[in-house]
Amino acid sequence: MQKDIFQYCSLIVILLFNAELKAQTIENSINQYGADFPQEKIHMHFDKESYLPGETIWFKAYLFEENLPSERSTNFYAALYDENGKMVQQQISPIYKSSSDGYFIIPDSLPSTQLMCRAYTTWMLNFDTGMLFTKVIKIINSKTPAENNKINKTAALHFFPEGGDIIVGVKNTIAFKANYNNGLPFHVEGVIKKQETGEMVMPLKVVHDGMGKFNLEFGPGDKYYAEWTDNNGTKQITWLPDAKTKGVSLKLSQQADKLYFNLVNKTGRDSLHILMYMYQKVFYKTNLSLPDAEPYTGIIPVGSLPSGTMQMTVFDVNWQPVAERVTFINNNNFIIDAGLFAKETSLQKRGKNIIEILITDTVPANMSLSISDAELNNAASENTIVSNFLLKGDLKGYIHNPAYYFTDHVDALLKAKLDLVMLTNGWRRYNWDNMMAKRMPAVNSSVDVYLTVYGQIGKEAMNKIGKDEVVNLIIKTKDSSSYFYSIEPARNGLLKRNRLIFSDTARVYYTFNKNRNLNQQMTFSNSNFTDIQPTAIDNYSDYFLPVTGNALFLSSASFNYYNTNSGINKNKNVKTLETVQLKTSRKQGLWYWNNKGLEEIEKKYANGYFRGFNNGYGIDVLHDEMAKMDLDIAHYIGKKIPDMWVRGSAVQGYSLTYRNGVSVVYLDGLLSNYGELMTIPLNEVAYIKFFDQNPDASTLRYPEIMWTSAIVVYTRKGNDVLRDRTFKVTNLGYVKVAGYTAVKEFYEPDYALENTNATADSRTTLLWAPYILTNAGNRKVPVTFYNNDFTKKFRIVLEGINEEGKMIHIEKIIE
Repeated sequence: MQKDIFQYCSLIVILLFNAELKAQTIENSINQYGADFPQEKIHMHFDKESYLPGETIWFKAYLFEENLPSERSTNFYAALYDENGKMVQQQISPIYKSSSDGYFIIPDSLPSTQLMCRAYTTWMLNFDTGMLFTKVIKIINSKTPAENNKINKTAALHFFPEGGDIIVGVKNTIAFKANYNNGLPFHVEGVIKKQETGEMVMPLKVVHDGMGKFNLEFGPGDKYYAEWTDNNGTKQITWLPDAKTKGVSLKLSQQADKLYFNLVNKTGRDSLHILMYMYQKVFYKTNLSLPDAEPYTGIIPVGSLPSGTMQMTVFDVNWQPVAERVTFINNNNFIIDAGLFAKETSLQKRGKNIIEILITDTVPANMSLSISDAELNNAASENTIVSNFLLKGDLKGYIHNPAYYFTDHVDALLKAKLDLVMLTNGWRRYNWDNMMAKRMPAVNSSVDVYLTVYGQIGKEAMNKIGKDEVVNLIIKTKDSSSYFYSIEPARNGLLKRNRLIFSDTARVYYTFNKNRNLNQQMTFSNSNFTDIQPTAIDNYSDYFLPVTGNALFLSSASFNYYNTNSGINKNKNVKTLETVQLKTSRKQGLWYWNNKGLEEIEKKYANGYFRGFNNGYGIDVLHDEMAKMDLDIAHYIGKKIPDMWVRGSAVQGYSLTYRNGVSVVYLDGLLSNYGELMTIPLNEVAYIKFFDQNPDASTLRYPEIMWTSAIVVYTRKGNDVLRDRTFKVTNLGYVKVAGYTAVKEFYEPDYALENTNATADSRTTLLWAPYILTNAGNRKVPVTFYNNDFTKKFRIVLEGINEEGKMIHIEKIIE
């Protein structure tokens, strides 16, 4: 007897141990998955919602890794596809501060009324490609679309039991969604009927965008169906899922900062296991002993969690999933405290406007600003940085107007509508069999490291060169900038250099450092080893509709001008001045590797009035990777210094203005001018100092520049001087390598300086500033722009992120 009791207790201990081991295995697998395979998400801020043929589409892309800015990927891929799924244009751009910017040029002759933008990083290709970024862009076009753009619309009705299954003998919550074949909502009208009697049980009541829910109890053998009318007026029948006699009924609800879960266990065993997780991290787990069919209510505090999509999975005694539910946790802790204020407004022809961006948060933020003609772009954004990162980026399937669910964070009705989205757009990220076995996904697409070139040395040459031999690379870009690198060959003769950043195309010259007579036994590929984007996509019809509502815009003054003056080309004659992207930076050290390094370069170069950081700060150009990008010195400074603008053009000459005052320029401590400044290649610059006020007392005889800002540029000296890298091209091998998409500046006229009698100004985007960076020392950013000749209403959109993962979206109409 005692032996039987001992064996029984031993069996219980083994079972409990195995259950605990499985629990740890699954929890560890989820956490390991989150640590090793975090999911990247993309949001793209476009300068407008609608475009004319021939216009430029400007964009800024933001990247998150779960709920924080992503620092993983370095290359951003985007492409436009037409209504037949064919590629119209593609671009590749480098990622900087978890963001990237670029543009597309819409063909003048484009007959389409819509284009689709598809964007991704190579890391995202390792997972569900249904989660890649996609957005349909409207084209305002008075031309007749091609006949093959007329896509047949069909409506369908789908049912989604809460928890996953309908269970016999309990009151089941069943959500439904009616939509067209491209995902757009369909307002369904119909009733639920019982199969046995044909009697109507209840009507289908749509709550929002074709979605609704109802409660229904199933008896053994009960079957129900919906009788409804589709978009063509045809009666349709859709059956509800069959009820199961075994399983778990799961319901979730939220009140204040608590999450309630209601369970009814009908698995036949009294043991259940629960895991809750978000952003691929387990935050709650419990084991329950629930008798058959006995209801249970649990309460979980969620007030300290980040906002976002949370998933709960219920496992049976053998750790097989029996119920799942996705819900949204909204603790209103994802918004940057910011404001956008109109300081000076003029809707007159070419009137001057000033707005001010104020960020109360001291955490460094990265933002983009667009100002456009609101008559052509009068609708609120349907996809914002908030809705894309918190909602759309975590749910598979089409969500109509996701921004709507974040228009009021305290509206209970809005929260109920959002919960319908969660009930009808469930996403199963994990394969639980793989989780139990700790099988992680295969990484078939490695993370880019900017651009890369590969070469190979022949076996004969490898036998002749010494161990200390290196290969010199000279990369010469289209703007005549040159960059020098040394590569140590691998044992097999392989040569590799990554982290290259250049635009358009470059010539890559290569030579042995010593044995140049062996150059012909070495070769380099002409590829930059970036991903090849598909030239066509198969599921294009899932995104497009033939009707875009162009009639809403056809009466606007800007469109009338476009339509009667041979399209957008007419506006290309407008004389403009180049305006560089607005950027700010952190004082005293954002752009150097460490404080010690800045102190050393300060001691080595700064002198006289310009030593120290009173009213100023230093930029370590010598060690700045950004200095290797396709930038001349004026544009480099414009991107580094807060409130600094680059004025002029390559033809007219550049100047730098800081808060409406022209900055004084010094070279190696001596008063200089912009003409001389522009003759200096950026790779010959070691250090740049900037001062809010000019500290040079010797300029007292120039009262007009006494109190303006000062820029001091120091060229390299001593050990920092570049080695003699002049090689005879005839002695070098070379290949042409494609770089990132060619850089294009956004142009806007400065009518304080321009001739106001120039050709008609019909710009529909008045300002595009993709990089506005703020921090604790610079939280107020003034922005000036000029109206065109037609616009009577401005649409302003400011979006961005900070280093803590908080977001900003401000949208205003000024009229």
